[in-house]
Amino acid sequence: MNDIIPAILATSISDLDHKISEIPEKIRLVHIDVLEKDIWADTHKDFEAHLMVLNPEEIVECWVKRGAKKIIVHKLNDVIKGLKGMVEIGLGVELNVPLEEMFSFVPEVDFIHLMSIAEMGGQGRPLDEVIFDRIRKLKEKFPQVPISVDGGINVTNYQALRDAGANRLIVGSGFKDLWKSLTKS
Repeated sequence: MNDIIPAILATSISDLDHKISEIPEKIRLVHIDVLEKDIWADTHKDFEAHLMVLNPEEIVECWVKRGAKKIIVHKLNDVIKGLKGMVEIGLGVELNVPLEEMFSFVPEVDFIHLMSIAEMGGQGRPLDEVIFDRIRKLKEKFPQVPISVDGGINVTNYQALRDAGANRLIVGSGFKDLWKSLTKS
């Protein structure tokens, strides 16, 4: 089954604690969006860190020590590549970046993390329909590579994303409604 992972964009440590406490116990993995400000609190859940910072190599080891199971970066360098095997590495690709620009990096990562909104760093933005062609194109070129999709995912579009070939759906503001619709008996 494809993974549906709640995304947390915290504004403070107390906000992070609160948002993690609202995630159902059945959910074991959360996606933490990391901006330039370091916001961290120990969590009883497994987590992945999406390092949306200018210099991820400066903070990546800190997030690995904190226990991140996966690290997502938007540029690779030797520091990041050196962590492969200790943690899963995902390559984040912004919506405006041509997929061909990242093809050569695919063998160096564990999964591709496609952004499906034009502006990163916020929740509640609508999904851009161009993501469907991007997923299909990537799946056709690299059928064995897991694809994450991040941004604008909700009850009305999650199945179409799965059908297009997405393996992991990172869901922010639409998570509660999507979770409710998937778990109702």
